[in-house]
Amino acid sequence: MAKLILNGELLDADALSQPLLSRGFAFGFGVFETMKFLDKTPCFFSEHLGRLRRGLVGAGLDCELDETALREQARLLFEAEGVDAGVFKIVITDSGKNPSLALFVRTRGVPTELAPSRLSQSKVVKASQAFTSRNKSLNYMESVLELEKAKASGFDECVFKNERNELTECAVSNLFFVQDGVLSTPALDCGLLDGIVRRKVIELARQNGIEVKEGVFEEADLLAASEVFLTSSGSGPRSVASYQASSGMEASYEVKWLPRLRESYLELEREEARSHRV
Repeated sequence: MAKLILNGELLDADALSQPLLSRGFAFGFGVFETMKFLDKTPCFFSEHLGRLRRGLVGAGLDCELDETALREQARLLFEAEGVDAGVFKIVITDSGKNPSLALFVRTRGVPTELAPSRLSQSKVVKASQAFTSRNKSLNYMESVLELEKAKASGFDECVFKNERNELTECAVSNLFFVQDGVLSTPALDCGLLDGIVRRKVIELARQNGIEVKEGVFEEADLLAASEVFLTSSGSGPRSVASYQASSGMEASYEVKWLPRLRESYLELEREEARSHRV
């Protein structure tokens, strides 16, 4: 049976419960982080906890996050699950008197090869100033629904726009594209998650002499791009094969800059895991 850590205690996964009248159950009051682990070691754990703390403040939830204790809990969870690498989640929810904190493994193993993604434009408009647009909250239903619609139509991911018709991000990924020799990505003010991998890729690109622009972009920019890729904690940088705009217009992309950036990122990830290995 699958295991989880609930408030510091290792339990069977089916032991998790939520009071019906709690804000966590009734309104989705809670935040989470999803991260990769290698050799039973979380990747970029400090950065993920920093973002989780910011989410807790924004949600008005008081929950202490002891990094040393949580690292040890994660290690115990991976050992109990008998898995060395994969993706796991930390979820904090308002369960009544005190928030509940759970850790569990979401995906076992790390794929070595990822097929290029096919993107479609979602009709859903994301509010640029909304808490749910800028944080990993438990109010994730809209993104999941749009992702499922995209997959049902033969795509792998969907792209969102905000109320000003500006590109923001995808359902579970940040968005990058290359145009006129510049690596571009929507600015955080457009209303998107401040992705951990997004930040790392921006830093790596600049270290490699690549000009990076965080700005305001529209569908036309994505259609005119020569290369597009996505970033997420579970998959890292991932290439995009094609994009279908809301008008029905389509674009296909080359893969030129991504291999070097992806390998640099994966090496950074491996170094991070080695530096914290017990």
